[in-house]
Amino acid sequence: MNHSESSTSNDTPMSNLVLETPRSEEVQKLLEIILNAKNLVVICGAGVSVSAGIPDFRSSKGLFTTGALSKDLLDASVWKTTVKAASLCKTLAQMHQKCSEASPTPFHLALKMLDEKGGLLRVYTQNIDLLESKAGLSFGVPQTQSSEETPRCIPLHGTLETLACIKCCYQSPLHLHAATLATGCLPLCPACEQIEQQRQMAHKRPRTSGTLIPTIVLYGQTHPAGDHLAQCITHDANGDDGKVKADVLLVAGTSLKIPGIIAAVHKFAQVVHAQESKGGYRSIYLDEKPLSSKWNGVFDAWVSGDLQIFAQCLIRSFSHKFDQSIDDAQDSTSITILAEDLPSEAASFLKGKDNILLHIKHPFHIPAL
Repeated sequence: MNHSESSTSNDTPMSNLVLETPRSEEVQKLLEIILNAKNLVVICGAGVSVSAGIPDFRSSKGLFTTGALSKDLLDASVWKTTVKAASLCKTLAQMHQKCSEASPTPFHLALKMLDEKGGLLRVYTQNIDLLESKAGLSFGVPQTQSSEETPRCIPLHGTLETLACIKCCYQSPLHLHAATLATGCLPLCPACEQIEQQRQMAHKRPRTSGTLIPTIVLYGQTHPAGDHLAQCITHDANGDDGKVKADVLLVAGTSLKIPGIIAAVHKFAQVVHAQESKGGYRSIYLDEKPLSSKWNGVFDAWVSGDLQIFAQCLIRSFSHKFDQSIDDAQDSTSITILAEDLPSEAASFLKGKDNILLHIKHPFHIPAL
């Protein structure tokens, strides 16, 4: 696909919905579209985690912009250069610490709410912070030969959860080696070391042990499960037996610079726009900064404003469907929607569950609608 061209049949400019006016009819309509989606697909980037204390890359305070991280350190060749590898090791150790301490944002909790009520088909995240998993979404890379259900959230660029040996593929939790990474060194693979000890005892020729590197996908690197990811995206777009599955696309907190992400957005936009009979906005971009005009016809609407406020509005809008209250406490926020409290016509939202419960460990203000 030529991504310089629109994936739809027209170049209609996307509508701009300003989030500072959440009571507006258009914003309310957009919230309803997302809540009523049968198979919502979400593609999110670093912007959804900034409020959790994890910096993004390209914003005014991003790692690339401030010089805290140079782009060449995220190239797949970085592990071949001692100085660059040492610098990236230290940076990743710091990022791992921030990710470990971070809590899910309102946006992550809104995703969990959508999953609980039914209607969230998939979340594709570019982030390596695991906040979607912390929010309670099933998480991982799909396996085509597995009988297990595809995880609700799929990390497109790996995570900072594990390290893997470049020689034997042995994996180990990153937190066990964070101190070594902080010194600028890659830890030696314990599996390779054990084999080497056995070789020495057998008086065999010594071999070099492998090193452990973080299981993140760098620029120029092929994703180890790339085929599985491609199959999952195709399945989510087209469904079984050619039946379309995705009906609404929400893209949030990403500047859309990576070719693979651009391709996925175009693919899903084509699919949701083929369902124009359903009406309303089908492809939505959520970020403070606008996209260039080349995205006209791909997105129907750009929601400009704080995406966390948008998520909070979405949560409150959902609770208001059932006349439920949201209690803002000093140290936490709890949202409980009980099936027994719902009118019969609203019970379908719970998909047979007894309740939907969101317990937020840190407080946040949800604007009144």
